[in-house]
Amino acid sequence: MGLPGTSSCQMDEALAASMALAFVCEHSAHVETALTSFGLDGRLANGKPMPASAYNDFYKWTMCPVTYATHKSQTGGVRCSFSVNVRDAAYRRALVESATGVAGPQLLDVLRQELESLASRPFDRETFERCVVDMKLEGWTPELIDYVCGTKSQCRNLADEVIVNPTDSSPREPSSPDGVMVQLFVAKDSKLNEERVYVEATGPWPRVTWLETSMMQSVYEALFRDRNRKRYLEDDEDWYPKWLAEAFVRCVRSTNAAIQSGLLGALFTGRRCGGMALMMLQCMYIQKSFRGPDGLSRLLGTSSVTAHYWMKNAGIPESLIPKPSGTHAHELSMTLSAVLGQLDDEVGMPLSQVVGHMAYFFLSQPNGNVLDPERKSLMPMLPDTLGTSAFMTIANELTIPQGVHKGQPVLSVMGAARQDSGTLKDFADLMKKYQYSGLIMASEIDVPDDMNTAASLGYKLFGAGGFFGDSEHAWDKNVKNISMAVKVLRVHVGGQPSPYFPVKTGDDTTGGKFEADGMLDEARLKDVKARTEVMRKCQSKVNRAQLQSLFEQHLTAIIGVEG
Repeated sequence: MGLPGTSSCQMDEALAASMALAFVCEHSAHVETALTSFGLDGRLANGKPMPASAYNDFYKWTMCPVTYATHKSQTGGVRCSFSVNVRDAAYRRALVESATGVAGPQLLDVLRQELESLASRPFDRETFERCVVDMKLEGWTPELIDYVCGTKSQCRNLADEVIVNPTDSSPREPSSPDGVMVQLFVAKDSKLNEERVYVEATGPWPRVTWLETSMMQSVYEALFRDRNRKRYLEDDEDWYPKWLAEAFVRCVRSTNAAIQSGLLGALFTGRRCGGMALMMLQCMYIQKSFRGPDGLSRLLGTSSVTAHYWMKNAGIPESLIPKPSGTHAHELSMTLSAVLGQLDDEVGMPLSQVVGHMAYFFLSQPNGNVLDPERKSLMPMLPDTLGTSAFMTIANELTIPQGVHKGQPVLSVMGAARQDSGTLKDFADLMKKYQYSGLIMASEIDVPDDMNTAASLGYKLFGAGGFFGDSEHAWDKNVKNISMAVKVLRVHVGGQPSPYFPVKTGDDTTGGKFEADGMLDEARLKDVKARTEVMRKCQSKVNRAQLQSLFEQHLTAIIGVEG
């Protein structure tokens, strides 16, 4: 049943504005407390840098024990390069023109400032330690916390060095083997067949992983501020409060759409967003308002660990603070496809993706045990890296090699499968085809009707971020959002570049979500695409017993032997 003045899933903007105002008035002390750290321009008022945790999702915490174990399993470790893909063609041109002197330097200067700030963002060790304890995270040994955050006497920053040099035309090496470097350079992208500005982060996988979403947010922040300065023709401290109010009203409308759908949902916010001020408002409003007819909360949590602990530290009531929540990331499957590329070639299938999921099962929150139905939600599945069909085909052939679930099908321990590309219907149909009995989650929520569509197709869960305020397109189809992504596109194993390049295709048959290293020349890119098609077709070169044996061998190399 909808709220007064609503249709099936759409709330009138004026009603949403009045509800937003009513919430702010009712909780004025808590709203003021949440926003007191920010200036009118949306930045921290004390001039201090954001902490390293700020724009990292909760899945980074749950996934890091796997990245660390994989890193240690390879002599010489695993080094990754993440690269930002600005999908907005107009901004790609604007960045090149600013970087090469065709246009003024203003846009490059703003981006330079954002990127250079990454080298002064300290790891907030206390937040990491609290999250590990509060969320009962497995695998976070003192050794791992020291490796990520630095020691108590010598804290690390997100990046050790930032090089913004448009005259560079290729990636550099970090100054030290264990260092994390952020670099901006200009070069041709063989996928786009045009020059573009590359923004990349390179370093040991367990360290550089924390730059993935943080670096993307830095690029987004520069473009977001450039767009709104031109739109409002005002200084940041004048336009930002207006934008924040507009975004909060959109958040109210989107929350109503979520209520109408009857789905349970998670707030996946923290990158490609208008900043921490909105994130904290979102958290409070959705935690209070996203409830079913029975009055019970339907919010699974927020991906923002930082927002959660900042609100706790500020004394905001628990009733307004969602718990940290997260699922899985393409990063794990993509990186392991480079580390275990030879294995995938040997079997003719992307077996590395299932190895990654099962390493998560044993080393992360599930801790290899979801016998208790309440624990099954701890094991997520994100199968679309090279197409959901390929993943399900392999997973359907394998059983769990050790622990309390030994001998059971891999798919039987998966608590939820997340749809992240293609159509909602196609994904739901694939889950039925493979007789997957767990819950399915929609995370391609662009417009309000997507919620009801998902519910009608049997989805029980959703994960959405930009939909809850940042996305103007959600409520005005004439407005185009600033579109971008970041993926790991180069991997070094044991100090040497892997000959296997990470690729993401998703389930989008048009190729719109294809991600691969644009630095490859045309011939090499053609070879990578050809190999990718082989992996997507998933035609096994080995029998089922051989597949199981190879799966167990390479999984054990990462997680160790039980007992």
